[in-house]
Amino acid sequence: MSKAFIIGLIGAVFAILLAIWLGLIQTKGNHLAPTGWISDVRTQALSDDLTLMVIDFGVLNDSDQQMVVGTIDPWITTTGGNNIHGTLFSGGDIAKTFAFYPKLGDQVNPSLLLRGTIDGHKTVNRMVAVEFDVPKRVVDSRRAMTLRLADITGPEVEIEGK
Repeated sequence: MSKAFIIGLIGAVFAILLAIWLGLIQTKGNHLAPTGWISDVRTQALSDDLTLMVIDFGVLNDSDQQMVVGTIDPWITTTGGNNIHGTLFSGGDIAKTFAFYPKLGDQVNPSLLLRGTIDGHKTVNRMVAVEFDVPKRVVDSRRAMTLRLADITGPEVEIEGK
């Protein structure tokens, strides 16, 4: 092989890799990949076998796309390793619930509702209230708590906390 051929081959490989890298960089914002964190979790017994959990959390949507929340799936993992899925509490009842149960404290963030949106390049702080059909002691002694938010087109964020 000649020296000119090797230099030309190296130049062509470099040009192809540069084109691929630039293509990936320019399309980065086209893909919805939100991230999130739990900022606070509060619990309140509603009855002997029904517990309300208020989850305050944040979501970062650093893409160019708007996220439209299609599903909100909360669950806890008990100390025994069982997963218990909760039921979303009605968003319209939240203000009355905070007034009726003052031990929950104040409603710090607005509720995230189904079909709620998170605009591109935004960070939002929201909350959800969840009912669990177990006693408060089971919820309070949980090993972990998980909140999964999924966009209507499929991408999701799974936020874990204690």
